[in-house]
Amino acid sequence: MPLTGIRVLELGSMVAAPLGATLLGDMGADVIKIEPPGGEEGRRVGPRLGDDTGLYIGVNRNKRGVVLDLTRPPGQAVLRRLVRQTDIVIHNQRSPARERLGLDYAALAALRPDIILITVSTYGESGPYAGRPGIDPSAQALGGLMAGTGDPGGPALKAGAAVADVTAATLVSYAAMLALWARARDGQGQAAEVTLIDGVVHLQGVQLGEYLLHGVPPPRVGNRSPFYAPYNSYRCADGGEVHLAAFNNKFYRNLCEALDAPELIDDPRFVSPAARLENRDALDSQIAAYCARYSRAELMTRLEHADVVAAPVNDYPAAAADPQLRHNGMFVPVTHTAHGPLEVPGIPLRLQRTPGAVRRPPPTLGEHTSEILAELGYSTDRSEAFQVHDR
Repeated sequence: MPLTGIRVLELGSMVAAPLGATLLGDMGADVIKIEPPGGEEGRRVGPRLGDDTGLYIGVNRNKRGVVLDLTRPPGQAVLRRLVRQTDIVIHNQRSPARERLGLDYAALAALRPDIILITVSTYGESGPYAGRPGIDPSAQALGGLMAGTGDPGGPALKAGAAVADVTAATLVSYAAMLALWARARDGQGQAAEVTLIDGVVHLQGVQLGEYLLHGVPPPRVGNRSPFYAPYNSYRCADGGEVHLAAFNNKFYRNLCEALDAPELIDDPRFVSPAARLENRDALDSQIAAYCARYSRAELMTRLEHADVVAAPVNDYPAAAADPQLRHNGMFVPVTHTAHGPLEVPGIPLRLQRTPGAVRRPPPTLGEHTSEILAELGYSTDRSEAFQVHDR
């Protein structure tokens, strides 16, 4: 795999830092997740099953788990040994905790000069908001994403998924690749910084580009588009929904043919993209009436046959069962040490020659402590002394 031979230490909590490390583990890196006694915060958010939550299980595949108390000298000693054998350290510790725990770049580089450190925060390491606590919706709020989400005239809404966290995780893996490439070129490590608010701005290139060009914020449009119509979710006869988009005359004609609605093609209100956008309320009403004649399965069959841009609005069970997502390997069976057979999210990219793989389930709390300490040269007796599981 692409990152075989690369070792990553992850000391993160919740989503952004842990998922960033997971993306490296997916591609073959040996990711060692260090947790404090009792586990990281992600183990305590949401319904629990033993020591685990869905949040933890969903973002921590392909890792080995170690419990270390970094506030005590023995834990610090193990950390120092690990750092000397590590390429990349990823964490979201705030100052001054990182200095106290020896996780600042100066301390790490003193142990391994070519170390790569990637820190994750909500706002940044410097500037007027440095040091503030924050989480995913804090970034969505500050970065404008929340104000741009929702129906016209309704309240601002956050995205359903933790999009700021997941975007930051993707940027963590990108930063790791760039830093590894630079180190291969010139032999030097470096510190890198990823923030949730920067990722939220990155997510909104289209919307912010419109504002920066014209000086007018784009309107809140719900499931519609500010640029073309029809573009919306429509309810079917059986209560299911389908999202349709017809952004040019070709796809609009295809849609009308799929709905057996030829009269909509030459209707003067709908003859061009500009006309359809201007009259989208009337058009939405017409499209909704035609969609309501069919079950969702019937409608999707007609739309696919006619080459229409459309997708079913799946809930989570339907998404998990979707044949294309299954074909893409986005739900992978694993055998968990505590929970037995279960599925975890898969790898969101595929390299043909050097593909990644889901090789390990999310680790139980401290599952690989003895194994990793033995690799570092600790005796079995001493290894046992580090396995603290205060809950």
